[in-house]
Amino acid sequence: MDFADNTNDYDYLEELTNSDFEVADNQPNILGWDVHDTHQNKVGEVSDLLFNSETRKVRYIILDMESNDVDLENGRVIVPIDIAVFDEKKDIVKLPDVSTTTLEYLPLYERGRLINKHTDDDIRRALDIPERDAPIKPGSLNVSQTKIFSKREPDLS
Repeated sequence: MDFADNTNDYDYLEELTNSDFEVADNQPNILGWDVHDTHQNKVGEVSDLLFNSETRKVRYIILDMESNDVDLENGRVIVPIDIAVFDEKKDIVKLPDVSTTTLEYLPLYERGRLINKHTDDDIRRALDIPERDAPIKPGSLNVSQTKIFSKREPDLS
Protein backbone atom coordinates (compact mmCIF):
# COMPACT_ATOMS: atom_id res chain seq x y z
CA MET A 1 0.00 0.00 0.00
CA ASP A 2 1.40 3.40 -0.95
CA PHE A 3 1.06 6.66 0.92
CA ALA A 4 -0.65 9.89 -0.11
CA ASP A 5 -2.66 10.16 -3.23
CA ASN A 6 -5.04 13.08 -3.16
CA THR A 7 -7.85 11.36 -5.04
CA ASN A 8 -11.41 12.56 -4.45
CA ASP A 9 -12.75 9.03 -4.00
CA TYR A 10 -14.01 8.64 -0.42
CA ASP A 11 -16.30 5.65 -1.02
CA TYR A 12 -13.78 2.96 -0.09
CA LEU A 13 -12.10 4.36 3.01
CA GLU A 14 -11.18 1.72 5.58
CA GLU A 15 -9.13 1.58 8.74
CA LEU A 16 -5.96 -0.39 8.05
CA THR A 17 -6.05 -2.42 11.28
CA ASN A 18 -9.58 -3.67 10.50
CA SER A 19 -8.74 -4.70 6.94
CA ASP A 20 -6.98 -7.48 5.10
CA PHE A 21 -4.23 -5.08 3.98
CA GLU A 22 -0.86 -4.09 5.38
CA VAL A 23 1.68 -1.34 4.73
CA ALA A 24 3.82 -2.05 1.66
CA ASP A 25 7.39 -3.19 2.24
CA ASN A 26 8.81 0.00 0.68
CA GLN A 27 6.83 2.32 2.99
CA PRO A 28 7.37 3.11 6.70
CA ASN A 29 4.87 1.46 9.03
CA ILE A 30 3.97 4.49 11.14
CA LEU A 31 1.41 2.74 13.36
CA GLY A 32 2.26 3.56 16.98
CA TRP A 33 4.66 6.36 16.10
CA ASP A 34 4.58 9.56 18.15
CA VAL A 35 3.15 12.61 16.40
CA HIS A 36 4.70 16.04 16.95
CA ASP A 37 3.31 19.44 16.08
CA THR A 38 5.22 22.29 14.46
CA HIS A 39 6.79 23.20 17.85
CA GLN A 40 8.01 19.62 18.52
CA ASN A 41 5.31 18.99 21.15
CA LYS A 42 4.08 15.40 21.31
CA VAL A 43 0.39 15.65 20.43
CA GLY A 44 -0.40 11.93 20.33
CA GLU A 45 0.28 8.70 18.47
CA VAL A 46 -0.72 7.20 15.15
CA SER A 47 -3.45 4.75 16.12
CA ASP A 48 -4.47 3.76 12.60
CA LEU A 49 -4.51 4.79 8.96
CA LEU A 50 -7.54 5.46 6.75
CA PHE A 51 -6.93 4.23 3.24
CA ASN A 52 -8.86 3.72 0.03
CA SER A 53 -9.15 -0.01 -0.50
CA GLU A 54 -9.68 0.39 -4.26
CA THR A 55 -6.64 2.57 -4.96
CA ARG A 56 -4.68 1.21 -1.97
CA LYS A 57 -3.60 4.74 -1.07
CA VAL A 58 -3.47 6.05 2.49
CA ARG A 59 -5.52 9.23 2.86
CA TYR A 60 -5.47 10.03 6.59
CA ILE A 61 -3.58 9.42 9.78
CA ILE A 62 -5.84 8.62 12.72
CA LEU A 63 -4.21 10.57 15.55
CA ASP A 64 -4.99 9.39 19.08
CA MET A 65 -4.41 12.36 21.37
CA GLU A 66 -4.64 10.40 24.63
CA SER A 67 -0.88 10.32 25.20
CA ASN A 68 0.08 13.93 24.54
CA ASP A 69 2.36 16.31 26.42
CA VAL A 70 0.29 19.46 26.02
CA ASP A 71 -3.05 18.78 27.77
CA LEU A 72 -5.07 18.23 24.59
CA GLU A 73 -8.37 16.54 25.32
CA ASN A 74 -8.42 12.80 24.71
CA GLY A 75 -9.91 11.72 21.43
CA ARG A 76 -9.05 10.71 17.91
CA VAL A 77 -8.87 13.04 14.92
CA ILE A 78 -7.89 12.45 11.32
CA VAL A 79 -5.11 14.37 9.65
CA PRO A 80 -4.47 14.26 5.89
CA ILE A 81 -1.34 12.20 5.35
CA ASP A 82 -0.10 14.55 2.65
CA ILE A 83 0.76 17.19 5.27
CA ALA A 84 2.83 14.80 7.40
CA VAL A 85 6.60 14.33 7.35
CA PHE A 86 8.10 11.04 8.54
CA ASP A 87 11.28 10.96 10.62
CA GLU A 88 12.19 7.32 10.12
CA LYS A 89 15.29 7.54 12.34
CA LYS A 90 13.24 8.62 15.38
CA ASP A 91 9.91 6.96 14.46
CA ILE A 92 8.12 10.31 14.64
CA VAL A 93 5.45 11.81 12.42
CA LYS A 94 5.89 15.56 12.17
CA LEU A 95 3.04 17.92 11.33
CA PRO A 96 4.68 21.09 10.02
CA ASP A 97 2.50 24.19 10.36
CA VAL A 98 0.09 22.33 12.68
CA SER A 99 -0.04 23.35 16.34
CA THR A 100 -2.02 22.30 19.36
CA THR A 101 -4.24 25.31 18.71
CA THR A 102 -5.14 24.10 15.23
CA LEU A 103 -5.62 20.48 16.37
CA GLU A 104 -8.29 21.63 18.81
CA TYR A 105 -10.41 22.80 15.85
CA LEU A 106 -10.50 19.35 14.25
CA PRO A 107 -13.68 17.28 14.58
CA LEU A 108 -13.32 14.08 16.61
CA TYR A 109 -13.17 10.88 14.60
CA GLU A 110 -15.21 7.80 15.41
CA ARG A 111 -15.06 4.47 13.60
CA GLY A 112 -17.70 4.37 10.87
CA ARG A 113 -17.95 8.15 10.52
CA LEU A 114 -18.75 9.25 6.97
CA ILE A 115 -15.75 10.92 5.37
CA ASN A 116 -16.44 12.84 2.17
CA LYS A 117 -15.18 15.89 0.28
CA HIS A 118 -17.07 18.18 2.67
CA THR A 119 -15.40 16.52 5.69
CA ASP A 120 -11.99 16.80 4.05
CA ASP A 121 -12.59 20.49 3.31
CA ASP A 122 -13.61 21.09 6.95
CA ILE A 123 -10.46 19.37 8.20
CA ARG A 124 -8.20 21.33 5.88
CA ARG A 125 -9.91 24.61 6.82
CA ALA A 126 -9.38 23.83 10.51
CA LEU A 127 -5.71 23.08 9.87
CA ASP A 128 -5.35 26.46 8.13
CA ILE A 129 -6.50 28.40 11.22
CA PRO A 130 -3.61 30.55 12.39
CA GLU A 131 -2.27 30.35 15.91
CA ARG A 132 -3.59 33.81 16.74
CA ASP A 133 -5.59 32.39 19.64
CA ALA A 134 -2.56 30.80 21.30
CA PRO A 135 -2.03 32.05 24.88
CA ILE A 136 1.69 32.56 24.22
CA LYS A 137 3.65 33.47 21.15
CA PRO A 138 3.65 30.29 19.03
CA GLY A 139 6.91 28.41 19.34
CA SER A 140 8.28 30.64 22.10
CA LEU A 141 8.71 27.69 24.47
CA ASN A 142 8.17 23.98 24.61
CA VAL A 143 4.72 23.76 26.11
CA SER A 144 5.28 20.16 27.16
CA GLN A 145 7.81 21.37 29.74
CA THR A 146 5.84 24.26 31.20
CA LYS A 147 2.18 24.27 32.11
CA ILE A 148 0.92 27.82 31.90
CA PHE A 149 -2.80 27.45 32.53
CA SER A 150 -4.86 24.99 34.48
CA LYS A 151 -8.45 24.11 33.69
CA ARG A 152 -11.05 26.32 35.29
CA GLU A 153 -13.17 24.84 37.99
CA PRO A 154 -16.91 25.26 37.29
CA ASP A 155 -18.58 28.01 39.29
CA LEU A 156 -21.17 26.14 41.35
CA SER A 157 -22.56 29.20 43.11
